[in-house]
Amino acid sequence: MTIVSARQPCWNDVEHTSLNLLVTFEETSDSLGEIPFTASPKDPEPHGRELFERAVALEYGEIAEPDEETLKDAVRMKTSGLSALASSMIAKLQSDLSTLQDSVALGMATDEEITQLPMTQAQLDRWRKYRVLLSRIESQPAFPRAIDWPTQPE
Repeated sequence: MTIVSARQPCWNDVEHTSLNLLVTFEETSDSLGEIPFTASPKDPEPHGRELFERAVALEYGEIAEPDEETLKDAVRMKTSGLSALASSMIAKLQSDLSTLQDSVALGMATDEEITQLPMTQAQLDRWRKYRVLLSRIESQPAFPRAIDWPTQPE
């Protein structure tokens, strides 16, 4: 894509990992005109990386800091993804734990299964705690400008 113009750069987050601009591309200028575009240094498309580099070089003007709603949306999106991962891990660990408990209750447990039982329970508890801490992100005093993200269990 060939960049015709870009303006109004604004960071998406306080870490400055990506930004939004209003961009006109030569290939779509007649059909779409100026369009919103998110650019980052890790963009899969060369024109996305180019827009980011040129914006950071201030070719399109000063880069505005993100507003509160933009920050809240970004934090909520990240939290949602991390919570989904945590819930998936919890479901798997609960299933694993249930099978281990069944083997013990039925007197069928191997030595390895007996050893795994407390480790699986501890891992499940770590993921549960992580999910609870994620649910409290928005109650942090500096939300959404500064987030103390919990450490993801291994």
